[in-house]
Parts: sequence; structure tokens; C-alpha cells
Amino acid sequence: CDLFAFCKAEEILRIAGIARERQFAAGRRIYQKTDPAEVLYAVIHGAVSLDDGQGRRRRAGPLEAFGVTELLSGRLRVETATAEDDTLVLAIEAEDFFDLLSNNIDIVKALFRHLLRVETE
Repeated sequence: CDLFAFCKAEEILRIAGIARERQFAAGRRIYQKTDPAEVLYAVIHGAVSLDDGQGRRRRAGPLEAFGVTELLSGRLRVETATAEDDTLVLAIEAEDFFDLLSNNIDIVKALFRHLLRVETE
């Protein structure tokens, strides 16, 4: 997915080892604005609508991650995420993700590269 675009194959395998598939039916809420950010998600197929409650909506489609910024910053969710279609995602629990990052500086570097690229776009 886009979040791990700068990772090498070995690093992707480590990430895959902590990811779990989750399915959401069309219209099902994945998380609510102000929920704790305990999981980051990457869409495999389908789509997710992200609504900040103030008229700004965006969409995460296949190979796109969402829920990342809140998880990394330790903030509550700033958007409500709802499956637009029947959607399959990979879910990575915060604790597992931070454990992985603590032992893999190359993944940390790749993550920073991605986040800095997104920030400048």
C-alpha cells in the first residue's frame, strides 16, 4: 500500500506478519470520530469514506492506508470511517506496529519518507 511504498520486500514481509484481514459490509462503520486510534488500515479492495463531520470527505481506495496520522500522533480519530462498498482491509494494531518499528529502523525511515512525501504534495 502507499504507506509502505518505500519499504523493501523483507520489511513488507515483517509488516505482513502483524497485519490481519478484516471485512466490512457496505455502509458499516469502521470507526467513529473521537474514538481512540488503536488500529491503522490499508484497503485491499473496496473503498472507505472518511468524513470529518464538517463537510470535508475523502476516500481511501485499494492500496491506500487510512487512520495512520492519529495512530502515530496518539490523537483521537478526527474522521469517521465507513465502508462505501463491501471492503477488505489489512488491519495493524498500534501495539504490534510500534513493537515492529522499535526493532526495525529501516521501516521507520521508509515511513518517514512516505509521510514527508505526502506532506509536500
